[in-house]
Amino acid sequence: MAGKKDSNQSRGGGTIIQLHLTGLIVFSISIIAASVLLTYGLLKSPTSPRKDILSVPGQGNLDSSESEQTNPPSSGQLVLREIELEQPEEYVAYETATNRLETWTFENMTPDGVRAVMQSSGVPANEIARAFSPAMMTVSGGNTIIEPDTELVFSLDSLARSKLYNVLAQFNSDEFMRFPFVFRTNAFEERFGGGKVDEKTKALLKKLIYRRGNIECFSDLAILLQQIPDETERLHFVKALSQQSAVLMGIRVWPDTDIDKIISYWSRPSGVRLIDTRPLLESLQRRDGGGAAGILYFLPPFARERLYTYPLPSHAGDPIIDCHWSTMNFFNDPPDNRFSDPAYISSFLETNYYQIAKPTTYGDIILLMDDKNEAIHSAVYLAGDIVFTKNGNNFAQPWMLMRLDDLLAEYTTDTAPRLVVYRNKNW
Repeated sequence: MAGKKDSNQSRGGGTIIQLHLTGLIVFSISIIAASVLLTYGLLKSPTSPRKDILSVPGQGNLDSSESEQTNPPSSGQLVLREIELEQPEEYVAYETATNRLETWTFENMTPDGVRAVMQSSGVPANEIARAFSPAMMTVSGGNTIIEPDTELVFSLDSLARSKLYNVLAQFNSDEFMRFPFVFRTNAFEERFGGGKVDEKTKALLKKLIYRRGNIECFSDLAILLQQIPDETERLHFVKALSQQSAVLMGIRVWPDTDIDKIISYWSRPSGVRLIDTRPLLESLQRRDGGGAAGILYFLPPFARERLYTYPLPSHAGDPIIDCHWSTMNFFNDPPDNRFSDPAYISSFLETNYYQIAKPTTYGDIILLMDDKNEAIHSAVYLAGDIVFTKNGNNFAQPWMLMRLDDLLAEYTTDTAPRLVVYRNKNW
């Protein structure tokens, strides 16, 4: 796949940061207000954490029989477990309505231009003709808008859908295409099989899946929900769809592990105090064969309190708590809500950070840039290939750890986003 607030902003990042780089850093930030379906806002993106609404199936044991790593990095030998985060039913239940419309908005494109795109994408000729009927097509503000019906959506094969939706993904209005639901390759049965959803629902979903690189994508939620008459089945489907792949992380300690080296790495950034972690590491070191300490022991309070949790719904006047707010507040306790202001972020980055080639140190800030040179997402680098991220700005998006390659895949359309990395000048 792909920020959201419950004011109908999207998962893609909430605030879009536009970066114009001259020399080291010259920033200009603009907000792109994305108007999207509330459904997507709830399924894809706090004011305070909710630790009682997280389902983490199959966590596994971080303390493992893995062999000792030769010359481990300064961060220590990482222990990683893949997990799936799933929304609770009390959130999902809001999102089973069947009266929402799917729209394709081709921004700043004429009907003739849209027709050419649909033809080159492989949309059937008869369906193109139907799409441009007065019942489906309107032109507003220079945009051509099509409200596809079930027949048109299901007429697309996987390749045509991929080509067409990759074009739509270029436009801020088409959030489901820009930031679709994504599944790991070959993970379909794991997520939807085993009786989790009805076989008929699975068959319909398979017809609507398309690929972007190595991931499978789904964007037609409104259309598919209209095909599921049973409310309970819709609930099961949306709950399974809400799953997100994340990572559990720990630090493996062996009897001969250099504890000072580990503590030095994780306490280097300002605001991180590991005074209470040393006794734990020493106790693991004394164990026969050592043991593993969960990453929570190494994180600052902001991240420690929020990791793997979903926020409460926001209210009018609340700050935009998206990926950028989470990234910039990672080391703050309490969080600074000025990081909801793009102008403040710009000034702060320009004053306190400089650009580097790639993330290598705990606390490095990672920005994912699209082809418009806009930062569509941000995250905090931890160690190895693991980042701390919140993929959206609404209460349906948890804070979690992901592999950087998986994060890139979520925000990839026809091309992968470009990484821009910054480091605090004081570290």
